[in-house]
Amino acid sequence: MEISPEQLLSFLLIFTRVSGIFVFTPFFGSLNIPAQARIVLSVVLSYLFAIGAQPVLPRFTPSLTTLFIGILGELVVGMAIGFAAHALFAGLQYAGQIAGFQIGFSFVNAVDPQTSSRSTSLSVYQNQIGLMLFLGLNAHHWFIRAIGTSLTALPPFTIHVGREFVFKMADLSAQVFVIGFQIAAPVTAVLILTDVALGLIGRSAPQVHILVIGFPMKILVGIGALGMGLYFLPAAMRVYTGRLQYDLETIIRLLRS
Repeated sequence: MEISPEQLLSFLLIFTRVSGIFVFTPFFGSLNIPAQARIVLSVVLSYLFAIGAQPVLPRFTPSLTTLFIGILGELVVGMAIGFAAHALFAGLQYAGQIAGFQIGFSFVNAVDPQTSSRSTSLSVYQNQIGLMLFLGLNAHHWFIRAIGTSLTALPPFTIHVGREFVFKMADLSAQVFVIGFQIAAPVTAVLILTDVALGLIGRSAPQVHILVIGFPMKILVGIGALGMGLYFLPAAMRVYTGRLQYDLETIIRLLRS
C-alpha cells in the first residue's frame, strides 16, 4: 500500500477538522462517549472523506510553518461548526437556570453528564431533553454532512477569518441568551403571576403565612408550567435546529469569503 506525502497531508488536515467538530459538538464531544470511540470514529470518517472528497491542496513548499497554519485553520473550521451547536445547548441550560432560580431549585446542584460540571437540576433536565429531541430530529447527521460540504466548498489552506465571521460568532454567543429567555419565558411569567397572587393574599389576609405556603406552591406551579411547556418544546427545537442548519452553511460561506 503506497501512500504519497500529499495524501498523508490531506488525511492529517481532514482529521484535524473532524476532531475539532467532535470535541465541541454536544453529542459527539460528550464525556460519556469514551475517548477511544471518538478517536476511532474521527479516523474512520477522516479516511472516508479523504477518499471521497479528495480535496485539492495548493502547490507550495512544505514546511513546519505551512503545516502549522493549515492545522490551525482546520481547527478553526471544526471549532466554529461545533460551537454553533454548543450555543444551542448552552441556551437550553441557561433556560433551566432561569426557571430553576424562579422556582427555587437553584439550591440543588447536580452533575451534568455531558460536561461533568456541577449545575442546577433543571439545567441538566433541559439539556437532556434537548439532546433527546436533537437526536430524534437526526440533527447530529448535519455535522457529518457539514464536513463533506466544507471540504468541497472550503478546501484546506483556503480559510479566511474575516470581520463578518467574527460578527457571526458574536451573534451565536448572543443566541444563548435569546434561546434561554424564550424557553424560560412561559415558566417565568407564570411564576411572576404566582408571586403577585401570593402578595395579594398576604395583604388581604395577614394571618396567612405566605413564607410557609409560598415556597411549595411555587414549586407546584413551576413544575406544572414545565410539564405544559413540554408540549411546545419539540416545535421550538425544530425551529432552533433549522436555524442551526442555516448557521452551519453561513459559517462555511463566511470562512470561504
